[in-house]
Amino acid sequence: MPWLVEYRELAGTKSAPGWARRLVAESLTCWGLPDACEAMQLIVSELVTNSVTALEETARHMAPQVPAVRFRLSADPGPDGAMVTVEVWDQLPSPPRPRSPVATEEGGRGLLLVGAVAKEWGWYWPDHRVGPGVEWRPAEPKLITESTALFGKVTWATVTNGHGRGGPLPTPG
Repeated sequence: MPWLVEYRELAGTKSAPGWARRLVAESLTCWGLPDACEAMQLIVSELVTNSVTALEETARHMAPQVPAVRFRLSADPGPDGAMVTVEVWDQLPSPPRPRSPVATEEGGRGLLLVGAVAKEWGWYWPDHRVGPGVEWRPAEPKLITESTALFGKVTWATVTNGHGRGGPLPTPG
């Protein structure tokens, strides 16, 4: 289990990326990991934006309900500094698809940015409903069935505190 964890559920609306950025900044600052703030704010903004954008069509069919986006921020100690991970869940099972937009397109670069900033990134289908106090983990490949899609997908990315320039995690106080 990660040493430090923050979980939030946000309404899947256009304001969700801004809330996610603020929550990441607050958490990483409180955890004594400010060197990871800038990269992780960019990453969470892009991942939450992708989820919200994908959910827009679904939201039209769910009215008056608003779909949710859940995210979990965690930090683990490591030899090169803390490994900070963000996981963003939405209820759509379709995997994220990096695009190659032309120069005149306004969007479509989010996953390219995530790939450029993150140490690693990817996605998985969870093996159960994700939420607070529940371990988020991928379904075993041999156990993936049509019902696995009912649990949505999780897109994740990691950074090292200060991209390897940071020190160890602060001592819990």
